[in-house]
Amino acid sequence: MRRLMIILVLSVCTLMVSAQKTIDGIRFMTAYGQLSDTLISRFGVPVTETREKLVFADVVFDGERYSEANFFFDEKGRMHLLRLKKTCVDKSTAVASMNSLWEKYGGEYQTTEDETPEDGKFVVGFDTGGARLFTISTFRNRCDMTFGPFLR
Repeated sequence: MRRLMIILVLSVCTLMVSAQKTIDGIRFMTAYGQLSDTLISRFGVPVTETREKLVFADVVFDGERYSEANFFFDEKGRMHLLRLKKTCVDKSTAVASMNSLWEKYGGEYQTTEDETPEDGKFVVGFDTGGARLFTISTFRNRCDMTFGPFLR
């Protein structure tokens, strides 16, 4: 009985840890109060700050420069979504940026691509459990890199 209880507790802990993704030192599902000071010390003063969203301009994240970084917080105050925006000179530069990001993350994660007239070209990356981990998309002269949403 005790052995079964230990296995159950370890399984629950493993599931909870797997829901907490860390990308470039930023841990998803971290409370606003714990994360906001870290983000401000790393990226500077946010251009927008609310309980639901922190927005920073001109950031470097995971070795890439972005025009804007949007950190979104869920109803429990946990960061569950990160959207990075890169404004490019033109559409072809945005697609080249997407392809570069795809090459960078595609080596580590399973990916699929598609293109629609209304959304443009995009790539979706999956974690080992088959859940969506990231989306890279282009629209006009912009390339967006989105991690999440992570839920739990």
